[in-house]
Amino acid sequence: MSSSRGGRRRSKDLVARAAEGMTAGPERPDAAADPDPVRGAEPVPPAAGAARSGPLALLVPAGIVALVTLRIVFGDDLRARIDESACAWTGCTGTGMAVVGWLVIILPVLWAVVAVVLWPRLSAPARGAAVLVGLAFLLVAWVHVPSRRSSLYLILDGPAAGVTATGIRWGGVGAGLAVVAVIVLTARAGARPRAARGPIGPALVAAALLGTLAVAVARAEAAPVTMAEAMPERTFRAAGDTLRRTGGTDLRGCAGVLAGDVLDGCVRTVRVSYTDDSDAVVHLAAVLYPSERAARDRRGRLPRGAAQLGTPGGETITVSSTTGSWVLLSSVGHADGRGIAEADRGYLLWAAKQVAYRFIGRQVGLLAAPSAADGIGPRTP
Repeated sequence: MSSSRGGRRRSKDLVARAAEGMTAGPERPDAAADPDPVRGAEPVPPAAGAARSGPLALLVPAGIVALVTLRIVFGDDLRARIDESACAWTGCTGTGMAVVGWLVIILPVLWAVVAVVLWPRLSAPARGAAVLVGLAFLLVAWVHVPSRRSSLYLILDGPAAGVTATGIRWGGVGAGLAVVAVIVLTARAGARPRAARGPIGPALVAAALLGTLAVAVARAEAAPVTMAEAMPERTFRAAGDTLRRTGGTDLRGCAGVLAGDVLDGCVRTVRVSYTDDSDAVVHLAAVLYPSERAARDRRGRLPRGAAQLGTPGGETITVSSTTGSWVLLSSVGHADGRGIAEADRGYLLWAAKQVAYRFIGRQVGLLAAPSAADGIGPRTP
């Protein structure tokens, strides 16, 4: 009897425990910490980086569309303004414009490298600004890249167009070397331990870029914008006459060439004086402007017959003309400063014409003697 009672008692205890587990299960502390994996799971919030990259993901394609649109609509005008500003900053010298051409191509690459390195540390607004600046640099480079139907010499203008083209070509070489070097170094860096990485990679990239810049400057021909390049000969012969240089100077700007500010906006001036076989003395002032449009505009505003300042006293004849981005002012008179008779005008202007032709020939790379016409010719014995 006692054994049967004990068995019935144990059975009741088991039933009671089972019932307690069915009713009190949800109230256990560990039950609330282990929700239903399907119905009870809470939504996971997106990562902070993903939220910040959303607007940037839209900014990049919008920027590319804007880039293409700006290139099509404003590309030629933008390139002209950039080149004119560079000419004004550098004085249109060969070295300066070669560096400008090199920078036009290299700056987008350098900006991309800097942006990639600093990207994790940038805030969302800073990343957007970095993308916009990079697209602007890319647009500047793109407008200087010729299409299949054109060449650099056709899209560039100005007296330093040739050296600018040299800088652009070597800038392209430098950009290509930098991109290849970054790809190779990135691939190799993944296989090396962090402790083994050093500054040799960036040093090689910098050496490649600076090397192409040095080659661009060395290979760039000097632009004929100084007296040494535009009028190098102390003596030259043209159309049977011998002309000898008696003075010359280079000016940054054009102060002291004419009275007032009628030559405002100029970049630099070449002033030379020559005598010929007769008693004519020619004073040439060649004033450079950033563009042909500016040169034509300034020449159209010049007072008729305005005499140059700083020339020896005496009566002179002054004529003006334009050639490319240059305004040419030629003043000619007798060596002794006496008055100019009507019969003297022809051979005096002939000497001035020969000096102007010599200057123009240096600009276009083709020296040619003028032809006598319209009563302007050599002095007859």
